[in-house]
Amino acid sequence: MKPNYSKTSPAWAARFRVFTSRCAGCHRSLALRHLSALKAGITMQGCWYCNSECFTAAAEKKLSELLITGQEQVNHVSRMPLGLILIGRSLLTVEQLREATEEQKETGEEIGEILARHGFVSEKQVTGGRAVQWSCPVFSVPKHAIRTGIQIPSVLIQLYSAIPLHYVPRTKHLLMGFVHGIEYGLLYAIEQMTGCSTQPCFVTPSDFQTQMQLKEQMQEQCGDTTPKELTFENVQTPAEMAQILCSHGVDIEADHVMMSRCREYIWARLKYGAKAVDLFFRAG
Repeated sequence: MKPNYSKTSPAWAARFRVFTSRCAGCHRSLALRHLSALKAGITMQGCWYCNSECFTAAAEKKLSELLITGQEQVNHVSRMPLGLILIGRSLLTVEQLREATEEQKETGEEIGEILARHGFVSEKQVTGGRAVQWSCPVFSVPKHAIRTGIQIPSVLIQLYSAIPLHYVPRTKHLLMGFVHGIEYGLLYAIEQMTGCSTQPCFVTPSDFQTQMQLKEQMQEQCGDTTPKELTFENVQTPAEMAQILCSHGVDIEADHVMMSRCREYIWARLKYGAKAVDLFFRAG
């Protein structure tokens, strides 16, 4: 993320196309060579900024909007309780559900996990019930590690118990598997940050944990210790967030940044070439 104030040579001499880019912050125009354009300034939400000062001001404004408005969720649709679905499918008795409900009041544990732990129903039956509850299919996860090529931060994977399962490059279609319930705010954020269209499905807790373990093994074998995710829990103001975002952008010479909100966090992705670093700010 560097401003480029040097004069460019004529296009016929440099054999590169020269074009003019106007900063969305200070409205300064710069003539940039085609191949060097990414080294000058940074693009955010489709707007180009010529230097760190212009970018920081714009980022602070965007962060303020995300903190105020947040991302409205549509998970509040009334759905038939999981226990009643399992009773309706003759997989559970009323007495078993009553016992699990009493335990849930004391522990706060998810009802499906209680039912499976007591052996009242199987893990697959609970997942099937959740799929009926949300009108989504169940995905049969392979035993090998799944590689979609789409970078979903582990912070969000762990927070919402959701994993990317399958990606179709031609249509930019991404299948996301959930364990407990569909988080539509996460799907919306992924679409904003990656440009993919998303579709939810359900996976069993065991399949989710297996994929997480395989992912950790792949990372250890790769030996790449470069941080790809940074979480900031105690940053309070948009100005502080914007300064942190700008600082990291300058350090890695980022050329593009995107931002979205997913419930508890504001998610910012700094891209530099084919690589990316994800920053998370707790939004309260």
